[in-house]
Amino acid sequence: MFLSSHEIARSREHALNNLLDLSAACIDAGQRFSELISSNSREAVHHGSRHFAQLGHGQLETMTQFPTTVWLDSAARASRVLDGALEIMGQTHKVMIRNAESQVRMLDEMVFATINRATKTSPWEAELVLQAMKTSLQSAEQTLHGISEAVIETVTLAEKEIHPATEIMAASAPAPRRRATTTRKATAA
Repeated sequence: MFLSSHEIARSREHALNNLLDLSAACIDAGQRFSELISSNSREAVHHGSRHFAQLGHGQLETMTQFPTTVWLDSAARASRVLDGALEIMGQTHKVMIRNAESQVRMLDEMVFATINRATKTSPWEAELVLQAMKTSLQSAEQTLHGISEAVIETVTLAEKEIHPATEIMAASAPAPRRRATTTRKATAA
């Protein structure tokens, strides 16, 4: 056996800590999704009750614009939910990437410890091969770190690009309505 009992126990503890961090990130994302959906639902009920109250009072202007107003309110809420959901997913994705990289680093440490122990007990010819394996593993770990950083940066850029698009959807105002009498006069002339 090339790993000591202390190294095995440390690797297990590290794996359990990674799983704990991943679980905490998923639970946090679930809570944030739940808060996002419930606040959106409360806002929808509030706006809907306000519009129906105006309809109940017989306001003609409100009755003619009711479908447009409901649609615009729904579109604004949907864009805020989309923006919030994408933010939550982006942050959770970053945590998952960092967590996976941490776990790979721990596995690499175990392999390095095994290679170092094997090097001590092997003939000099095998040392060259083991050292080449160690060097290639170190470069693979550096490459993985670079890829992880690039993916995290891509997720961050995607969040920044999508945020203005959802703000535009939320800020859209109703188009001005043309009166039917004005249109009839123009066609009669």
